[in-house]
Amino acid sequence: MKNILRTLGTVLLAVSAHLPSTAQTPDKPTLVIGVVASASGPAAALGLPEKKAVELVEDLARSRPDLPFTPKFVYYDDGSDPTRAVNAVRKLAGEDGAAVVICCTTTPASMAVLDTVKSYGVLNISMASAATVVEPVAERFWTFKTPMTDRMQIAFTLDRLKKSGARRVAYFGLEDAYGEAGWNELRKLAPEHGMQIVANERFSRADTNFTPQALRIRQSGADAVYLHAIPPASVLAHQALIRVGVDRPIFHSAGAANAGFLSLAKGSVDGAYVVSGALQVHEQLAASHPLKAPLQQFVQAYARKYPGESADLFAGQGWDAGQLALSALASAVRASPPGAALPALRASARDHMERIRNHPGANGIFNLSKDDHLGLDSVGLVMLRVEQGRFKLQEN
Repeated sequence: MKNILRTLGTVLLAVSAHLPSTAQTPDKPTLVIGVVASASGPAAALGLPEKKAVELVEDLARSRPDLPFTPKFVYYDDGSDPTRAVNAVRKLAGEDGAAVVICCTTTPASMAVLDTVKSYGVLNISMASAATVVEPVAERFWTFKTPMTDRMQIAFTLDRLKKSGARRVAYFGLEDAYGEAGWNELRKLAPEHGMQIVANERFSRADTNFTPQALRIRQSGADAVYLHAIPPASVLAHQALIRVGVDRPIFHSAGAANAGFLSLAKGSVDGAYVVSGALQVHEQLAASHPLKAPLQQFVQAYARKYPGESADLFAGQGWDAGQLALSALASAVRASPPGAALPALRASARDHMERIRNHPGANGIFNLSKDDHLGLDSVGLVMLRVEQGRFKLQEN
C-alpha cells in the first residue's frame, strides 16, 4: 500500500510543485495521445467528466520530469455517436499520428472502433463498461479498458438482491450495445444467484415515454427491478416505474453513478440503489479501505482544477485511462531506440500495457496481463442508495 501511495503521490505532487514543462526539451520526443469522449449528446453526463479528468492528467504530465517524452493530447467529441467515434479514431491514428488512443465513453462506440484500432495497430483504452469491449482478449488484442465490467457490477448487485430475499428480477435496459451487454450478463448470472428473470423490457436513449414497459414490469410480479441505462434515460425510466406504482426496490447499473443522475432526478429517485465505484463516496469509506487515500488525493487534485465540481465515477474512468496511457507509453519509449518509428512505438506501448502491475487508480488497483485487459478485482465496488438527493454508502 505504501508503494501505491508513493506512486500516486509522485503524479499528484506536480500539481503543487509547478515544475518546469518538458515541452521544449530537445532530447524528448513529442508523442500524441488521442482522446475521443462524448462531450455532447445523450452520453455527455459521462463523457464530460471523463474528458475533464484526462485534461487534469494532461496538466500534470506537462510538469513531470520523469516522463521520457513530451505528451501532446488531442481531443475529439463523438457526440455520443459511434460513427463519429470511428471517424475521430481514424483521424487520430492517421492524420494526427497518435501513439495511443483513449476511446470511447460508451460501449456502442467502443465496439464500433475495434476494427479501426486493429487496422492501425494502435493501443486503445476504452472508458466503457461492457466486458465485451475487451473480451475475448484474443480478439481484442489492441483494446483495454478502465471501468469495472458490467459482469462484475451485476454479480455484485445480484449478491445484494439474494441477501435481501429477492428471487424474481425484472430487466429494464437500453436497446443498444450497452443494454444488450447488461442483459446478456444478467441472463448468465441470474441462475447462479438463484434468481428468475421475469421481464425483459427495453428502450432507446432518445425515448421519453416509458409507461408501457413500466406497466408490464409491474405486472410481472418481480421482487426487484434492475435498470441498466445512463442519464437521462435512467432517470426517466425510474420515474415511470414509480409513476405506474412499482413499489419494489429498483437497482441501477453504474451508468447512474454520477452527479448528472441526481441533478436530473431533482429528488425523484430517492430509494434507488446504484452499484458504483468507491470514488463516488470516497469520503464515506472507512479509513482502512485500501482506496481511501489514493481517491482522496485524486479528488483534491480534480477540485483544484475545477473549483466547485466533484470528481465522479466517470471522471475516475478518464483519470485512469490517461494515467495508464502515460505509463504504457513511457515504458515503450524507454525500451525503444531513439527515433523509433511510430508503428513500433505503438506496438511497444500495447505490449507494456499488459505488464502494468499495482497501478493505483480511481477504479481500483490495476494488474493487467495478456489474459486480462482490465485487471481489476471487486475491491473498488460499492452499493449506494439515494437518500434526500444524495448517494449514501450501504453496508456490504
